Amino acid sequence: MKKNKISILVSNDITTDQRMYRICQTLYNCGFEIEIAGRKLQNSSQLNFESYKQIRHNLLFVKGPLFYLELNIRHFLFLLKSKPQAAYSVDADTALSAYFYCKIANSKLIYDSHELFSEVPELENRYLVKNIWKFIEKLIINNSDLRITVSQSIAKYYEKLYNHKFYVIRNVPLKKEKSKSEIHEKYIIYQGALNKGRCIEKLIQAVENIDIKVKIAGDGDLNNNLRKLAKKLKVEEKVEFLGKLNPHSLQLITNNAWLGFNMLENCSLSYYYSLSNKTFDYLQAQIPQLISGFPEYVSLNEEYKFGLIIENNLSTIAKTIELLLSDQKLYEQLKIGAEEASKNLIWENEEYKLTEIVKNLFKNN
Repeated sequence: MKKNKISILVSNDITTDQRMYRICQTLYNCGFEIEIAGRKLQNSSQLNFESYKQIRHNLLFVKGPLFYLELNIRHFLFLLKSKPQAAYSVDADTALSAYFYCKIANSKLIYDSHELFSEVPELENRYLVKNIWKFIEKLIINNSDLRITVSQSIAKYYEKLYNHKFYVIRNVPLKKEKSKSEIHEKYIIYQGALNKGRCIEKLIQAVENIDIKVKIAGDGDLNNNLRKLAKKLKVEEKVEFLGKLNPHSLQLITNNAWLGFNMLENCSLSYYYSLSNKTFDYLQAQIPQLISGFPEYVSLNEEYKFGLIIENNLSTIAKTIELLLSDQKLYEQLKIGAEEASKNLIWENEEYKLTEIVKNLFKNN
């Protein structure tokens, strides 16, 4: 019996996208033929060998309208050649290629929204661009056969707005054995994009007069500004910029950390309704974390008590770090909560929901 083929479309370079690795592997193990298409960047590392097919487009443009146009044209041509039974669009920036292919080929359309794409901080005061993304979101959501997202808050938002069911597949990691290196320095880890609204500037300022180091793993628009800030405050020896790490290196760095930094400013609905990847990576590392008082984080912390919910101002961040350094009992209580959460919030407990809804999509085929 011929396997149903699912072609997954992303706008990144695939190699560091752990959510899509887990989804691809789960669907492959479930009996589907899986392929994923992304783009190749100048600094992209080599693709890891996987059981499913991986394709990366070499694009002329790297950002802006021409990038999104070129990406979707290349994805569309890829789909026409591949002829999958389902196109799986990840976020609105790959939606048009999947939508038009499915209309022509009469294939299934799956939409996976990792964030409120039209409500990200980068679109603030850019009304025309924001409305274009809103139109694309509406088009893909209204025409999808299956809709997935990463948190209950985002699901409820979209369901209320478009009156279509969204299934929640949380971005939890695979269960990992907690391995440590021989380094025994105490440091705070921040992992993720170096973008507006992540409070990274405040973290760097907060440790200026505290005996603690910071390791920043990631890249983004604020990379140069953050490095300049560290230099200006003369904390270059305390604050280490690691760049974008491969999953194994990132896991090791996180496992050895003392505290995870997971703060956001309330500058967009996308942030307010988010449930970040780093939340679960810190939990798998079994370290406490500083978190924002947004719905998904509050709900999860009420259940497991793994972190401290604080205001995102400089003074509070500094005082809370000092509190955890001085109050070992409190720190250990939070660590116990993180250890408990790490046992339950794993992909092995989440993937069955994905396989069930995708199997149901093809039931009548």
